[in-house]
Amino acid sequence: MRENKIAFLIIVGVLAFVGILWYAFENPALNPRLEEETYTIIRKWDMPLELNEISGIRWISENRIAAVQDEEGIIFIYNLKTNLVEKKISFGKSGDYEAITTTDSAAYVMESSGRLFEVEGFLSDTFTTNEYQVPFSGRNNMESLVADTLKNRLLFTVKDKDPNSEAYKGIYAFNLETKQTSSLPVLKIPLDSSIFKPKDADDDVEASTNFFPSDMAIHPKTGHYYILEGKYPQMLIMDSLGKPLKLHRLYKESFAQPEGITFAPDGTLYISNEGKNGTANILEVIFNEDK
Repeated sequence: MRENKIAFLIIVGVLAFVGILWYAFENPALNPRLEEETYTIIRKWDMPLELNEISGIRWISENRIAAVQDEEGIIFIYNLKTNLVEKKISFGKSGDYEAITTTDSAAYVMESSGRLFEVEGFLSDTFTTNEYQVPFSGRNNMESLVADTLKNRLLFTVKDKDPNSEAYKGIYAFNLETKQTSSLPVLKIPLDSSIFKPKDADDDVEASTNFFPSDMAIHPKTGHYYILEGKYPQMLIMDSLGKPLKLHRLYKESFAQPEGITFAPDGTLYISNEGKNGTANILEVIFNEDK
């Protein structure tokens, strides 16, 4: 009887301790970091092991997201409702695949070397694959890709070094009709913008003086560009003319390594995180200005 009482008290003590920790973490008065967060995570989907290195994602239809991962030439169709991979499309050999986007019938996948794969009819059993080389290399490190369907083009930016300047990271266009890439950027991420300046002494100097895009998306309602960084988790928002509007810091507790971003047609935003020391996931996120 005495042993049962001791066990009961231990259980009560553990539950009380967990409750105190939860209250401290969730209470802004006790956890000031919550007041600094400029976003709300609505929902999380843990990825299966085969998507532990998930990189690019793209919304394709109700509850369905197309995804690629770093190592395999496979497009995974993930169902948000069933939490299952419902289809796999093998389009290429092993490689370093970083980004995916789609148009009406084709999927486009970007390799870090600048090799672009066009998978026509990707959801059918008779798809065809074409390859193009954009005028960049692994030295530039290509990790982003988004379809700008209004202008019949794909947009992407370099992660590391822009070949044209150290003052910006250019956003370049791949013309879907001519299959050619613009030699000059159509937009620029200005690294000297005040938006990147350190806000306080705790800010990482390199993170505040550079920006390493891991993916990008276009808001379907506003036309704003949402540019994600995974090295120092951040989200840069620029208007349709390329003017920086807001830089959101993303905390590593939730964004261990953000690699992919996509919008649903209604403006719902999804961000994928590679499984860095944990399980990969997809998060539904609302930023303050989107509420």
